Amino acid sequence: MTNPAGAGGRSFRWFRRIEEIAGPWNLCFGQEDVLRSYALQLGVERSLLPDVELYYLVGEEAGGVCCVVPCYVGRASLLTLANPLLKRVVGGIRRVFPRFLWMRLFVIGSPVSTCGDLLGLRHRDDPAEWNQATVTALFGELLGKARALGIGMVVLKELEAGLTEFLQTRVGQALLFVPSLPTTFLAVAPKAQGGYVEAICSKYRNKLKKRKAVAAECGITWEIVPNCRGREAEVFALYLQVLEHSDFVFEVVNQEFFSRVGEALGDDAFFVMGFQGEGATRQLISFELVMADRRRLHPFYSGFDYRVKQQADVYFNTFYAIIEEAERRGLSEVHLAQTAYEVKAELGATCHPLFIAVYHRRAWMRAVLRLGQGWLAPTAKFPVRDVFKIPPPPRKTARPHAAAGGA
Repeated sequence: MTNPAGAGGRSFRWFRRIEEIAGPWNLCFGQEDVLRSYALQLGVERSLLPDVELYYLVGEEAGGVCCVVPCYVGRASLLTLANPLLKRVVGGIRRVFPRFLWMRLFVIGSPVSTCGDLLGLRHRDDPAEWNQATVTALFGELLGKARALGIGMVVLKELEAGLTEFLQTRVGQALLFVPSLPTTFLAVAPKAQGGYVEAICSKYRNKLKKRKAVAAECGITWEIVPNCRGREAEVFALYLQVLEHSDFVFEVVNQEFFSRVGEALGDDAFFVMGFQGEGATRQLISFELVMADRRRLHPFYSGFDYRVKQQADVYFNTFYAIIEEAERRGLSEVHLAQTAYEVKAELGATCHPLFIAVYHRRAWMRAVLRLGQGWLAPTAKFPVRDVFKIPPPPRKTARPHAAAGGA
């Protein structure tokens, strides 16, 4: 479907399959960030996630493609990030009204937990390209699509501070911006300088050695494997255990996701798998799906056997294996994403804020959201730990689409 030219002579077209827009996607997102890559989105699409409908908006102007914005329709709870008191209150109401505060959402972004936005705007810093009128026209098209699908609530996720400021100056009156759960990054010292183990303080180095010793005593070993072929059911069962123990549940993937994404990404994805025992008694007790690009590793989805997890420090040891793999590949950073902040602080990660923007087509609902935004925002706090002997330099927030058409 094509909409006529609007602000700046731009027109918009909607697509349902990413294969139809491979060129525009790579033009707007580049190939530097695996979480925004064509291959990952192709794998997501081929996974056929339940209750997810994918849509892709492509904007064009006289000079060619100016933007790509992937979206999806899904069902979610408005309490995903809410504080515990509100969750308990609503939990009681849901015993009588099971669908209370559940709704269909039109989401601008990825249906999996990339901890970042997918707003692919070429030449984003050019004020002539993306002034208030052109950004308003773009969001008018996005909100119009939600309205055509009969959906009132629109969510834009997950925005770094710079993009949040960019949007607030252009469409801030229309959208409500609220904090999301922060994401985390861990700096990895070069192997030539002793790597992570030598970079951390003796207190944390001793903890690392003890945790590894405990895992060894429990007969646990870790392996880097290219895919989960033949173990899909085991991987998915461990992933479901994590969901059952999580305070915050965002998007839920299916069993097919773990194999489809691995197939699409090829060498840019692998699994860290933990095994207990030997021979016929050897069992998979943990996994981490990890994605890689030229700058960093991205541990993406986890799974643990909770009967073993605590007694053997499985969570910490899994991340130690990931850090070692990052060093082996010569990478300088691991993106540890959201949640489990106590563990990630102990590893030496730093915290970086994220935001979401919400909109509802009904004015009274927008008023309710503004009044209740304090209740809907997350209460998670990131602890402070002095893990490194020499703290790494402050992380520079790179614009996600710097390689995409000169933005």
